[in-house]
Amino acid sequence: MMFVGDKGKILAGFRGENPQIIPEKKMQAYAGEKEVQGEGRQRRSNSWVNAIKTKEESPGSFLLAGPVTETINLAAVALRAKGRVDYDAENMKITNLQEANKYLTREYRKGWEL
Repeated sequence: MMFVGDKGKILAGFRGENPQIIPEKKMQAYAGEKEVQGEGRQRRSNSWVNAIKTKEESPGSFLLAGPVTETINLAAVALRAKGRVDYDAENMKITNLQEANKYLTREYRKGWEL
């Protein structure tokens, strides 16, 4: 998976694991003396239970699901539009490629409308 931004690129595994800024010199400049999380990080099977017991948000919070889903869907829109899309989240519109807005909605069959 690759994220391309105005100031650089991040390359990660299929599920976003082991993200690295590329090229390597930019990763080193970013990390500096900081310790970069890596292979030592493990998923804890009890994190969800602990979140319930302590009334704290779990790492897999549903509050984060909306923005993550929106980001993934916008990536699909950019692929279909064959270009960069500038998204106005407040108005839920693409501002730089008007024709790409057609990928944000769909027409449902009769009887299946929302």
